[in-house]
Amino acid sequence: MMQVIKPPAEYADRYEMGAMAGATKSVAGIKGAAAVLHAVQGCTIETSHLRSGGPVVAGNYLPIIETNMGPMESVYGRNVPLIVERARELMRRRERPELLFIFAGCGPSIIEDDINRAAAIISEENEIPVIALDTAAFLGGFARGAEMIWCAILERFGTDAADKQGINIVGPQLMGSNNWPNDIVEIRRLLQAADVRVNHVLFHDIAVDQLPEISRANVNYILSGEDFSEFEETAEDLGMSIWGQDLVLPVGTHNTEEWYLAIAREFGDEEKARAQINEDMRLVRQMTRLNYTASWMLTGMFGKHMAILGPAPFAAALARAAFYDFNMRPTVVGLISETQEGLERAERLLEPMSDFLDFEVLENPTFYSYGEKIKEAKVTFAVGARIDRHLVEGMGIPHCSLTGPNFMNHWDLIPWPYLGIRGALYLSSEFWRVLDRVMTQPQLWQMNAYRPQETAGS
Repeated sequence: MMQVIKPPAEYADRYEMGAMAGATKSVAGIKGAAAVLHAVQGCTIETSHLRSGGPVVAGNYLPIIETNMGPMESVYGRNVPLIVERARELMRRRERPELLFIFAGCGPSIIEDDINRAAAIISEENEIPVIALDTAAFLGGFARGAEMIWCAILERFGTDAADKQGINIVGPQLMGSNNWPNDIVEIRRLLQAADVRVNHVLFHDIAVDQLPEISRANVNYILSGEDFSEFEETAEDLGMSIWGQDLVLPVGTHNTEEWYLAIAREFGDEEKARAQINEDMRLVRQMTRLNYTASWMLTGMFGKHMAILGPAPFAAALARAAFYDFNMRPTVVGLISETQEGLERAERLLEPMSDFLDFEVLENPTFYSYGEKIKEAKVTFAVGARIDRHLVEGMGIPHCSLTGPNFMNHWDLIPWPYLGIRGALYLSSEFWRVLDRVMTQPQLWQMNAYRPQETAGS
C-alpha cells in the first residue's frame, strides 16, 4: 500500500533555490553566452556555486559577473549605470560574449531597477542580443527560472519553421540527478542508437548561432514533471508540442526498458532500441557474472529498507529502480516539487509498487518531518542530496548523495552516468559504498548521531 502524506502547511524548511539559480544553470549550457547577476552577494554566491557544479563538468564555462549591490544601491536604486559598467567588463574579455543575459534578484526587483534599459544600452554598444529577466526568488523557484529562459530564448530566436523534425530534450538540469551532465550524454547515446533524432538539448552543448534551430523540432520532451504552462504555450505558438512528462526516467534496468521502448516506438525504431537493450544487458552480465564482488554487493543490498528524498521525477525513478532492480525496500520516499503536477506525476509512477510493498510518500516534506519519519521507519540507509546529508547522519543513519543540485559537491563524481542499463553498475557501486560501511562499521553511525545536550559528555 502507498500512503501519501501531505505537508501541514505551505512553508517548508528544505533548501530551496530561486529563479535566478535556475535561469543561470540553464544558460550555462549555451556556448558563447555570459550573464550579469544583479543582486546582493548572498544570491550571487549561491548561483555561482551552482553554475560551477554542473555545466563546467559538462564541458562549458559560463562567464558571469555580479553587481553585488549593497545598502546604498538598495536604498537609492537607479542602478542602470552599475549594471552597464559590470556588463562592459564582460564585453572587454578576450572571448567576447555573443549573447548576454541580465538577471535581477529580489532586491533590484523590489526597487524596480530598469534592467531592460541596461540591456538596451549594452545591446546598442556591442551589437549583440541582450536578454534581461526579473528572476526574483519570490517569482518562482529553480524550475520556474529555467522555464523563463526557455520561453525567452524561443521568443527571441524561435521561428515557425515549416520543415520540422526530431525532438528537443528539455531541462536536463531539472531531472533531479546530481550527475546530470553525464546522464544527459547517456540519454543521447541511447536515443541515437534507436534512430530517435535529437534536435537540441535545452540547454546543453549548444552554440548561440544554433539557437534559431531549436524551433525546428516537432516535440519538446521535458525531463521534469513540473507544470510548465507558459513554455507549453510558447512552444505551441511555434508549432511544437510537449511530450513525455508522464514517462519514467531511465534509471536502472526496469525503468530504462519502459522508457526506451516508449520513446523509440513514438519517434524512432523500436527494434533497434531492443537490440541496444540486449547489448547493454550483455555488458552488465559480463561485468557481474562469476564476479564475487558483484555477488557480495547485490546480496548485501537484498531486502534492505531505505529512504529517498529528492526532486520528484528522479526520486520516483530511483525508488522504482531500488525495488525492481536491486530488491531493496524504499519504505519512505520524499518528493520535492514546485508544482502539484510534479508530485502527482511522480506518485502515479510509484503506484504500481503498492501491490507488493507498503511505503509512505511525503510531499514536499520539511527536513524535520523527513528526519522524524526515517527515524521512525528505522531505515538502513537513506538516499538524498548533499544538503540533507547532515540531517540524516545526525539521526545515526548512513547517507548516499545522488539527488538534488550539484552544489559544492562536484569533486566527488566519476564521469559515468547513473542512467540507463549500464548506469545500474554505477548505481550499485554508489549504494554499496554506503551499505558496506553499514555492515562493517555499525556502531560508527551511532557515534555520529546527534545527542541531547545533557548526554553529550557521557
